[in-house]
Amino acid sequence: MRRLLLLFVAILVVTATANPQPMSNKEIALMLRSGYSSESVLVEIARRGALETLDPATRKSLLEFRASPQLIAALESDAYAVSVSEAEKVKQHQADLAARRVALAAASTTPTQPAQDPQAGVAQPPAAPSLMRGLRDKLIVFRDGTISRADDTGFENKKLIALYFSAHWCGPCRKFTPQLVEYYNQVAPQHPEFEIIFVSCDRSRFNWETYMREARMPWPAIDYDQLTGLAGLKQLGGDAIPSLVLLDGTGQLLSSSYDGGKYLGPKKVMGDLQKIFAGGAVAPLAQAR
Repeated sequence: MRRLLLLFVAILVVTATANPQPMSNKEIALMLRSGYSSESVLVEIARRGALETLDPATRKSLLEFRASPQLIAALESDAYAVSVSEAEKVKQHQADLAARRVALAAASTTPTQPAQDPQAGVAQPPAAPSLMRGLRDKLIVFRDGTISRADDTGFENKKLIALYFSAHWCGPCRKFTPQLVEYYNQVAPQHPEFEIIFVSCDRSRFNWETYMREARMPWPAIDYDQLTGLAGLKQLGGDAIPSLVLLDGTGQLLSSSYDGGKYLGPKKVMGDLQKIFAGGAVAPLAQAR
């Protein structure tokens, strides 16, 4: 478990941002592409602010996603733009996150040295690390409107663990989650070595429960009250949600919704999972770069 503990120690030193960040042009385009109306996007921009000015290329992209004239006009007027100093802070924060994700990926693929038996003087193979050892006491399941402790039988045999970072307040998350539920229900019975764990980015236990109930999440979740002790864990998911992070049974980072600082989205991880299920291999993320 040495490698996994090192990974979690690195994660826990990072403090997650509690408040939502101003919306980037990429996020605005993502909401429109996901099927949200211009009116819904405007409500979200009014709540969070806009990070960037609307350049011609972005304007063209938003129009392709059927942005309304009102949305375009609002973005061009800079009515919701945050200050230059705040925008710089956010961009620096995002750059720092990207650097930390790369560092975490590198740490997760550092070879573990065999444990030494001081009496025998012979190197012994390390015990097989498992993400579930660190989290299984904090996992719950939501079934038929009731929260109960997850049955940890068989958790030690999980070889592919996807952490799903999402929240009820996030429009693109609510759009994507039903797709992930459908995917999970198809592949999980055929691949008992695979599991998803929901890591909530919600701001209240009520919203956490509401999200799991409405989405009918079939996978385990970290108990909302336990998330305060794992605040830095959310950092592994990145600055934008929905986000998937795929680890193997040794704690190696196999796939992420990010490529450095570039957000690719959770479907990228689902594609990598399909390659693995088809018998292919996916190199640990730090080695793949």
